[in-house]
Amino acid sequence: MTWIDRVLDSCPQRVVVNDSKTPSGRAHVGSLRGVLIHDALARAARERGLDATFRYGCDDMDAVDEVPHGTGDRFFEHLGKPLWAAPPPAGLDGESMAQAYFGEFTSTFEPLGVETSFYFMSDIYRAGRLDEITDTFLRAAQTVREIYLRLSGAERSDDWLPFQPICSECGRIGTTYASDYDGQTVAYECRADLVQWATGCGHRGRISPFGGNGKLPWKLEWAAKWKLFGVSIEGAGKDHMAASGSHEVSSALARQVLRCGVPVAVPYEFFTLGGAKMSSSKGIGMTASELAAMLPPELLRYVVLRTQPKRAIDFALDVAGLTKAFVEYERLWRSMAAGEAAPNQQQLYFISQVAGHGTVPQSPAFSPPFDSVLSLTQQPHIDLATHVKSLGVDLSTEEEAEWLGRKEATAQRLMQSRPDLASKFAMLDVAEINEQRKRLDDRQRDFLGRCSQRLDELTEWDARAIQDAIFEAARDVGIDPRTDAALAFGALYKVFFGEETGPRAGSYLAFLGRQETLRRLG
Repeated sequence: MTWIDRVLDSCPQRVVVNDSKTPSGRAHVGSLRGVLIHDALARAARERGLDATFRYGCDDMDAVDEVPHGTGDRFFEHLGKPLWAAPPPAGLDGESMAQAYFGEFTSTFEPLGVETSFYFMSDIYRAGRLDEITDTFLRAAQTVREIYLRLSGAERSDDWLPFQPICSECGRIGTTYASDYDGQTVAYECRADLVQWATGCGHRGRISPFGGNGKLPWKLEWAAKWKLFGVSIEGAGKDHMAASGSHEVSSALARQVLRCGVPVAVPYEFFTLGGAKMSSSKGIGMTASELAAMLPPELLRYVVLRTQPKRAIDFALDVAGLTKAFVEYERLWRSMAAGEAAPNQQQLYFISQVAGHGTVPQSPAFSPPFDSVLSLTQQPHIDLATHVKSLGVDLSTEEEAEWLGRKEATAQRLMQSRPDLASKFAMLDVAEINEQRKRLDDRQRDFLGRCSQRLDELTEWDARAIQDAIFEAARDVGIDPRTDAALAFGALYKVFFGEETGPRAGSYLAFLGRQETLRRLG
């Protein structure tokens, strides 16, 4: 039984999966984890025959509480306003900051096979769909204050109301303080010192809390969505799911004030790249759209969904990490095509596919490692398709040729986005090879000469035979490959790449081909 099965076993026949995003900056890669987890749950529910819907919301009523990275001074005057009221940043399409950032992020959904229906909270409020719930919370303000204090230790003044009006003078929502609900209107003050990141205008007045004139604080809004949409499953990051955290408060508000059920919770850990802490508003880390453009969608889904939600994902976005990810995904693909996959592997394979369930295509019989593809892709005189034919390889299926093409495309994108990583796998020219040769000691030069002889004598040019020949060449010159492998392989990598390390030599030279290998060693 997988984590998906355990979640769905507690769900009714009609399943509503919900998730949302506050579009205050460019979404980093960590935002994709929640999306793909929720999409996988909705898919699996449909496969069970359940009536499953995945809703994804734009929390555009939230306040602009920080200037997005790289936007200069343009947004200072909009701090405190709803995200829908701030203009779009330069270079992104949309009528507002919210639409621009939300649109950039959600443009990755269709290529990744994510099937969802979108909603904007500004539309929900303006249509009056939360008016009744807002009234309920305002009338139960004392209970809301008690829940806040008991569960999170947050103390609110006796006149505080759980509502954030939009100031009729300055248009800010993050600086207003509401009090005195008479059943029709609330009194409010736009305070200069309510928050540190925005300054209110000082206006006082009364306003109807209905029809989009403001919003509920987000812990109340979270519970309101559960009741409004009938949400049955919703996950969130571990920071929200901690004891006395946001989810516990929202759950109490749902049960005690709204008298509605709480969705099955799916807490999930962070998704990082190389241990880097990421931030949308600060522009730290790769954006979701950049990662989605780099990797084949099946591979990205696999990288995210192979790990249980409660475990952190730290994906090494380097050549070694990408090579390993391709190898592991292809291993799963082969086991599926051969009918040897266990039930949990079958589920992982299908939730990794863009199209979901379907016929499993034949796995590629010929699929060189990603690091080898990256190296040859950087050689301007080598056309990959022509090179494969020169090796006597016939890409027998359309899927096989397409998959190699996807590896090549990933290599090209890595070359563009991370040239510092890709260049380490670019082969040296003849002058550079001779320069590197001078830096080797006598044993290493002897090893390369003997390696050339051993490889020239091979009858079968394949990775295992090549690897064995390299080990034998090392022994021939007195290098023990068990204890001094770096001495021998380091010599190879130096004259091929000018680096101390490189791809697995046997697989790389097999893909490079006999003629080019012997020419370079010569």
